Amino acid sequence: MTRTGCRSPVSRLPKHRKHTNSVKFDTPPTEMKRCLVKLKKMVPTIERNKKVNQLELLQHVIDYIQDLEKTLQYPEDILTSVNVSKCSSPKENQSLVHL
Repeated sequence: MTRTGCRSPVSRLPKHRKHTNSVKFDTPPTEMKRCLVKLKKMVPTIERNKKVNQLELLQHVIDYIQDLEKTLQYPEDILTSVNVSKCSSPKENQSLVHL
């Protein structure tokens, strides 16, 4: 009895592949729409009932990600912009300090 080895998907690729400049995605339109709806829900700068086109949505997402990156890079700027003394209880003050 001979034993056959597993062939990896890479070994089955043709030796010489033609490279194209354009990348094609086989994403069905329904899957793309579902992902865009999910993105819209995740970005708080977009009103829930407001209609936005795909380009506007992507711009909001990019802006939001940049804001998050800035917040992570400079968290002390966020803490100093929050006026902690206006909180009504010490418990609230503590939760703001740990942002």
